[in-house]
Amino acid sequence: MRNLFLLTLNTLKITFRKKSSIIVYLILPVIIVIFVMSAYSSMDPKIRVGINNKALKGVISKDFVADLNRQDKFKIQEVNEEDINNFVAEGKVDCVITIPFDFDKDISNGTIGKIQITSIKGEEATSWVQNYVNYYVKSIIMLEKASGRDKATFNKLYKGFKVQTLTVHKNIVKEESRDKLKTVQSIGFLIMLMLQGATTTSGLILKEKKEKTYFRIFTTPVSSRIYIGANILANMCIMVTQSILVIFASKYILKLTTGVPDLQLLCILVLFGLVCVTLGILVVAFSTTTKQAGTMGTLIIIPTCMLSGCFWPIDLMPKYMQQIANFLPQTWALDAIRQLQNGKPFVAITPLLGILVAFALAFFLIAMYKMKNNENVENFI
Repeated sequence: MRNLFLLTLNTLKITFRKKSSIIVYLILPVIIVIFVMSAYSSMDPKIRVGINNKALKGVISKDFVADLNRQDKFKIQEVNEEDINNFVAEGKVDCVITIPFDFDKDISNGTIGKIQITSIKGEEATSWVQNYVNYYVKSIIMLEKASGRDKATFNKLYKGFKVQTLTVHKNIVKEESRDKLKTVQSIGFLIMLMLQGATTTSGLILKEKKEKTYFRIFTTPVSSRIYIGANILANMCIMVTQSILVIFASKYILKLTTGVPDLQLLCILVLFGLVCVTLGILVVAFSTTTKQAGTMGTLIIIPTCMLSGCFWPIDLMPKYMQQIANFLPQTWALDAIRQLQNGKPFVAITPLLGILVAFALAFFLIAMYKMKNNENVENFI
């Protein structure tokens, strides 16, 4: 046990021998995460809604569009039918509401008009809009039923409805949904940095092989398991410190509502840190030079982070890519955070945490098997 801690301290000492390493491993990740969170904060909080009103002569449809314009949550602009896909794809609007020609007629018949909502951003952009549309349309249908299909009675009821449409008592509350989105995407960038940092630190094994320190260590009463264990422990110290600093910065500097208790978020990040460390050991096990390890690490980290939703919501990707993402540990870590944000108890995400542990165990066992059977160490460059 003493040898384990001594080797751990030695690894940390070598890692932070240069003061620039403190910036790279501890300060830079926090700065990048803060930058990403700030970038999300500068985004327009309003949902940009495009309107394609085919029922231009309809009174109810015009009133519906006018009422949408009065809502503080939405920023409305008209969109021609041929421009809908381009506007949505290019991000000019978050979604487009298409009101059909027979919208007023359907309402008069007591049926819900088939209003189409076009979006590529999933529920983040459409949930508020969909709820509002449902409320408005169902309210008018209820007026139609209450009037007994009498036009004069309906007009009287509808006139009163327009005056007090969605009259609410305003209270200032903190918008948490955007904070939660910022948290997930920022953690995605942190995950990428954790993977890169763990791969770099694990690369010290290759450096010590090159300098023949690796072989001299094993002339002492130190086994390969203790040596690798010390590297893992040193890596975990860095991972935990990074996670604590990011959580502290997001909560006390940026004043964000992450939607996840600090200890639970730290637990997820620590377990994923273990995945990062064991993946770093695996990369080292299959590398013969430090350059090869760096290249292999980059080829693994960047594409998998892209596929798993670290840089953008996974819903934006094609279905087959989403299926591939299920085989990546980053996906499960981010999913655990989302589930906690949606109100699920910590016990409910234990299967996801178990998957992270399984990834770490698999990486570790494969790396140990490879190292044990790798006898081509004398030719290391």
